[in-house]
Amino acid sequence: MTSLERELRGLAPSLEFPPERDLAPSVRARIGAARPRPRQLVLALALVVVAVAVAFAVPPARSAILRWLGLGNARIELVDRLPDVKARRPLDLGGRTSLDAARKVVDYHVLTSGLLGAPKEVHLRGDQIAYVYGERKLVVIQSRGTFFAKEVGPTSHVEHVRVNGQDGVWISGAPHFFGYIDASGGAQPAEFYLAGNALIWQRNELTLRLEGKLSRADAVRIAQSFR
Repeated sequence: MTSLERELRGLAPSLEFPPERDLAPSVRARIGAARPRPRQLVLALALVVVAVAVAFAVPPARSAILRWLGLGNARIELVDRLPDVKARRPLDLGGRTSLDAARKVVDYHVLTSGLLGAPKEVHLRGDQIAYVYGERKLVVIQSRGTFFAKEVGPTSHVEHVRVNGQDGVWISGAPHFFGYIDASGGAQPAEFYLAGNALIWQRNELTLRLEGKLSRADAVRIAQSFR
């Protein structure tokens, strides 16, 4: 042993090291947060398969898919021609209920708008809560696990927006198709609904959709008010 080694060994007892951090809890938390829930994976995969199958099953839409966008529970397909199917009105929002009753059913924090105030109607469909403001001129839906799809033709406009720092999509122009994806019992899509201007955005784990006769600026302003 050299003299340098002896001196270093002699210094060891007088050196203080900071306490070691227990990294196990944070590592476990990250692994758990990053791992998708099995049901979410099944629903997401079923949604993609069904959305593509529907487009190719309708003769005018065969070979027409240009691309599709994903945002939370929403899948948006851009096609060069909308399918020749009968549109359904009104949109199936689920059974009529109250806001207090809906809060007891879903397992997430229900968002409300300080700008719009109390809705005229509250509906519940699975884990989706829908608000109707006015004479069904403005509809807002929110959910964590109810999937839906949109088919947008070439005469509609799709734009990326930001709402409270999170991604959103604004669809305007010519009407487009909206339909729910029922991932249980064969994953069959619901009847199409002919929709107008709509904003889809994320708020943490929730996907929200606002539809009505309003501009992009007004839609974003309303979306920002949901907390």
